[in-house]
Amino acid sequence: MKFADANGRPVAAPRTRGRIERAFLPAALEIIESPPPPLAGAIGGTIIVLFCLALAWASFAAVDIVASAPGRVIPSGRTKVVQPFETGVVRAIHVRDGQTVKAGELLIELDPTINAAERDHLQGDLFAATLDVARLSALLTDDPLGSFRPPLNVSGPLVASQRQLLSQQAEEHRAKLASLDSQKAQKQAELKTLLETVAKLEATLPILQQRVEIKSTLYAREVGSKANYLEILQVLTETQHELLVQKSRSHEAEAAVTSITEARAQTAAEFKRTISADLVEAQRKATGLGEDLIKATQRTQLQQLTSPVDGTVQQLSVHTLGGVVTPAQALLVVVPAESRLEIEALVSNRDIGFIQIGQEAEIKVDTFNFTRYGLMHGRVQSVSQDAITQDKPADRSGDATFGAAATTSEPKGKEFLYQARISLDQSQMQIDDRTVNLSPGMAVTVEIKTGKRSVLSYLLSPLLRYKQESLRER
Repeated sequence: MKFADANGRPVAAPRTRGRIERAFLPAALEIIESPPPPLAGAIGGTIIVLFCLALAWASFAAVDIVASAPGRVIPSGRTKVVQPFETGVVRAIHVRDGQTVKAGELLIELDPTINAAERDHLQGDLFAATLDVARLSALLTDDPLGSFRPPLNVSGPLVASQRQLLSQQAEEHRAKLASLDSQKAQKQAELKTLLETVAKLEATLPILQQRVEIKSTLYAREVGSKANYLEILQVLTETQHELLVQKSRSHEAEAAVTSITEARAQTAAEFKRTISADLVEAQRKATGLGEDLIKATQRTQLQQLTSPVDGTVQQLSVHTLGGVVTPAQALLVVVPAESRLEIEALVSNRDIGFIQIGQEAEIKVDTFNFTRYGLMHGRVQSVSQDAITQDKPADRSGDATFGAAATTSEPKGKEFLYQARISLDQSQMQIDDRTVNLSPGMAVTVEIKTGKRSVLSYLLSPLLRYKQESLRER
């Protein structure tokens, strides 16, 4: 390399001082004269290269976007909760936690004394009502005793008492009709006698009239005596009067016969009307008692709590004989047998829009540290179409994800959650040297993979959010 002075004349190249010579220079000149160390340049270049590589990697490398949701392990058929229908006293407990039961097997027996007494009372009333129906139905026939058909399951004394009452009522009604028939027959006999008397008088009257005419002619000719004439005239007059009297009596007798006939028909109709009304009332009562008996029988049967499905008894909460249970109290649950396990997760309102059926999910079981024992895997099976509202916990860690919006439109103190079902690839975990089965009720954390984003986008997300939300005024 050639060197020149200020006027452009060539000059000799400056001599480079060695390290020993620089050591005798003043400190400032020593620093100026000393060349930069090569290691510093190498480090700077390395940093620049690494930064460029990191920037390139952040631009192309992707991370998973996950929606985290708490959940629990449940059987696919859901656990069946066994609850009492009403308040009762524990009479017997036939199962224990972990016991395998069959559908219909008796689990817990409550004291049925009160319900059984009510059922038996209604059963007796129903028997009496059905006997009333049978008795009243028989009374409406021509042969009450022959038509009486009591129910087969009624006791003999009740049937005998109803049969006796039926006989008394039928005999009483028959006696009334017989009395009216007797009165009618008597009046008909009187009418017959009166009609015969009237016919006799009507036949005698022309003869008497002829005799009066003869006596009158003889008396006018002064052949016969006046006494004989007056005597036969008196007989004629008396006969005519007697005829009128007998006709009047015959009319009265006819009216009496008609009246008795109508009275008999009215008595029979009134009897049937009364019996029919009583029959309708008895049938209505029997129907009502039958319905009440069904309810009482059902309530008595509900005192025996049975298993709804084949499964295993869990969470038995009653252990005291004679203890009182309340309506709808959860006494135990039955985990259905041979039902696969799955996860029921509660997805927050801000994540539900990104959840789709078939998405992969990672499950962290709270019981087992995932950093030591690993994760479980599954897929989204279903998502509820409507949210459930529950109280928001005072402090939920992890609720505000990095780069997420801090505001929400949910009511204060409330949160909207959606139920999601997650299938499991397996229901066992290898814990140290043994295999542990998952149990319903275990708490888990589900991380559903909803997408991917670059690392650079992830790192710049807070800055972009602050840029978007800063320097604004209403």
